[in-house]
Amino acid sequence: MTRPIQVEAHFASNHKLIRQPYTASGASMSLSSTDPWMARSRRRQNRNDKSANGDYNTITNKNPKQVLLAAAKSIQQDARGGAAAAGHIVKTMTARRMETFKFLSGGVAGTVAACVTNPLEVIKTQLQSSNRELQTGHPVAVAKTIIQQDGPSGFFRGLPPTLIGIIPSRSAYFYAYSRIKSFLHPTLPEGSPPNALIAGFLAGMVGNTLTNPIWMVRTRMQLLIDHTAGQRQYAGYGDAIATIWKEEGIKGFYKGITASYWGCAEGALQFILYEQLKTKLLDQQNERRAQQGLRPSQELPKATYFWSAAASKAVAAVLTYPHEVARTRMREQARSGIFKYKGMWQTLQLMAKEEGLPSLYSGMGVHLMKVVPNSALMFLTYEVVRGYLDQYKVVDP
Repeated sequence: MTRPIQVEAHFASNHKLIRQPYTASGASMSLSSTDPWMARSRRRQNRNDKSANGDYNTITNKNPKQVLLAAAKSIQQDARGGAAAAGHIVKTMTARRMETFKFLSGGVAGTVAACVTNPLEVIKTQLQSSNRELQTGHPVAVAKTIIQQDGPSGFFRGLPPTLIGIIPSRSAYFYAYSRIKSFLHPTLPEGSPPNALIAGFLAGMVGNTLTNPIWMVRTRMQLLIDHTAGQRQYAGYGDAIATIWKEEGIKGFYKGITASYWGCAEGALQFILYEQLKTKLLDQQNERRAQQGLRPSQELPKATYFWSAAASKAVAAVLTYPHEVARTRMREQARSGIFKYKGMWQTLQLMAKEEGLPSLYSGMGVHLMKVVPNSALMFLTYEVVRGYLDQYKVVDP
């Protein structure tokens, strides 16, 4: 004895339901085309399908067995389509949240890198200073002097201002760079040298203007005191800030700002080299992928980003290094009550005259040991965060 069973199939072509009864016995199956329900159902469907597409009418005009097979096939295809659609879920994020991620991406990496490389920063600052005993010494000898005077904690002089300033400084830098780069496009296409030059230079000016007072205090705290020149040791950061304000005024917190602005050329040059190198490496990668029959990619391996940023920073730092020495000299305490170094060009000319041209590159080796991995880590973080955010579609809150 057989029992009629209803089969429901959903066709994506017109979103209608076809109900076809069949009878089953064991492994075999027979269709009952004379069933009254089926006849009424087909008449009703024919009336409703006059405006439907030809594909659906073609299916319903076949014999019942073909209709059932088509229904089963449609169900299977719909199931596969649903699974595929589920695999391509559109991720969304509010514009404010995305901007926050961009703002913090550079700062977090900069904070980690600054903590690791702070000992090198302290040694470099001593080599750049006007203290003859330190500036003419070997980095190892300077390190020994720091240990003798302050112990191991001396290598972390100036770290608190760094931790306070690195997030706003680097975040403002990368945020401004991203916004300015987009603003200049399409007049100056993104990735082009003029776009990278202007965006990098202006972003550097933004970051330095906002945070120069922090770096001024850090340099004062890092420099070892020359008692023979009448300099005194600050009791702490509060004492340093109060003394600078009392003796030098608000301008005291912006000493070295002109050298920092000149240093913006370093950031601009670094971005130009980085963008050009990244573009060239991406083109080479896509050429190899095309030869292998693969689609082009817009992303490079993480190690490539790291070494591209490191190479770009090394070249830019060597070409613009003298401003680093000038800035340190301009931020020193007065020697015998006199601030000898007042402006960047005046400082460079005076140093070249009194100490020779090599003095303009004092501490450069230690500087490169610090800034190259530091910058590479920050750029890598920037690219990783950017790639992560590219997966999201910006929506209104």
